[in-house]
Amino acid sequence: MKKKLIIAALLLLFVAWWQPFNIGRTEVTISENMNAREIARVLAERGIVRNVDEFLLSLKIMGREKQLKSGTYELYRYKSPFYVIGNLSSGGRSEIVVTIPEGSTIYETAQILANHGLVDSSRFINLCQSEKMISESGVGGSSLEGYLFPDTYSLSSLQSEESIIGMMLKNFRKRTAGFHAGDRDSLHQVVILASIVEREAKYEDERPIIARVFVNRLKAKRPLESCATIFYIKKTTGTYIPNHKLTDRDLLIDSPFNTYVHLGLPPGPICSPGESSINAAVTPADVDFLYFVAKGDGRHHFSRTYREHAAAKDRYQ
Repeated sequence: MKKKLIIAALLLLFVAWWQPFNIGRTEVTISENMNAREIARVLAERGIVRNVDEFLLSLKIMGREKQLKSGTYELYRYKSPFYVIGNLSSGGRSEIVVTIPEGSTIYETAQILANHGLVDSSRFINLCQSEKMISESGVGGSSLEGYLFPDTYSLSSLQSEESIIGMMLKNFRKRTAGFHAGDRDSLHQVVILASIVEREAKYEDERPIIARVFVNRLKAKRPLESCATIFYIKKTTGTYIPNHKLTDRDLLIDSPFNTYVHLGLPPGPICSPGESSINAAVTPADVDFLYFVAKGDGRHHFSRTYREHAAAKDRYQ
């Protein structure tokens, strides 16, 4: 009789611990920068697990201390730690999916994220321009312009601006690891050139050709004369008006980013280039063009001499 009571008691304890019955579901969001104890504390506060230390012990037994994934989960309350750990290890749904288009500036990126309620746009921009963030990121230049990789991201409303920037920088490093651009300074030059290509090109097949035009002009010590850099100046100074053509006066704007006035590349990227523009900057086409002019349909006419270029401008503009 005593043995049966002990078995029954142990069975009740097991049932209480394993909790095979479903007692309602509750939603919880695990942000990217939370450690295991912080996650356990959030789970206990939401009634998903009974005890912080019990959850951490189970996590250690399963060897999944570093396998818990950020996201939003809908979990049953007071279930076994193994049930909870299994779900957190497989990944949950994120609250908000955001697409950052190729060619976006840090200002445009900040506005897109702010429109989704994910960041304070001013703080996001300030972080992208802060010496501390730039130093920790290990990128060249005086801001993170060009390094917030354009892509579709699954984000949580609990993520900080630092966390989101970190995700985008990590994605940049991952997506550009195979380009072999050399050291940090060489990579920075590539990103600058790629950002100009990104804003000038509309078609994939023209990106390597446009990249080569700029490389040829650099080698010939001619100004790049990229309209995209003028538009960037106007955007960052609040003087940009959509669909307005540039004037001769615009081409004389006093700015280090003015590639009509200054030789060489501008001091930094003018947007976040996509993978194809970066690839074009690393491996430009084998052509000897020095000029191109927009045809009006998104494509360009390329020329070797100024006479050819002038004739193309008369024809298309």
